[in-house]
Amino acid sequence: MKKTKDSIKNYRHSQKQVHQEEVNKIVQDTYNSRDQNAKLFYYRNKKKLHVIGWLLPIIFSTIATGLSFLIGWALYWNFNLNGSSGGWAGVGWVSFAFLILFILSYMILSWVRNKKAAEFFNHKGRRYQLMLTDWEATVIKWKRILMLTILLMIVVTSLTISLL
Repeated sequence: MKKTKDSIKNYRHSQKQVHQEEVNKIVQDTYNSRDQNAKLFYYRNKKKLHVIGWLLPIIFSTIATGLSFLIGWALYWNFNLNGSSGGWAGVGWVSFAFLILFILSYMILSWVRNKKAAEFFNHKGRRYQLMLTDWEATVIKWKRILMLTILLMIVVTSLTISLL
């Protein structure tokens, strides 16, 4: 019985060592390759926000704000959310719903990136490390765009809820 327990223990230990060697090789290939400087240069350029990256949050928040006013106006005339006095309170809540939608999309994008990183490194603990791939750079760029949109929508939502 002791012999089988020791053999199972040795087998598990050898499996952990093989896995650790595989992970170390992947990390070594990712961060210490011959073309590391070029890889980092292209990665940083790919994840950088250019003019369209700065305009997209403004466009997204403008569209969301316009839709929240349209939907809020429709809710006011169809359902009259504030009872007999009426009002544009629906605008703030619709704007808040758009804000929640942008926050959820940011969280889903982060979750997908972390899942891909864990698969790339074949190690769950390394899911927050950078893979230095074009796909990841694009995801980081879109996360930045969503974060700027979220910040603008926070301003719009707070103004619509407090002023209307």
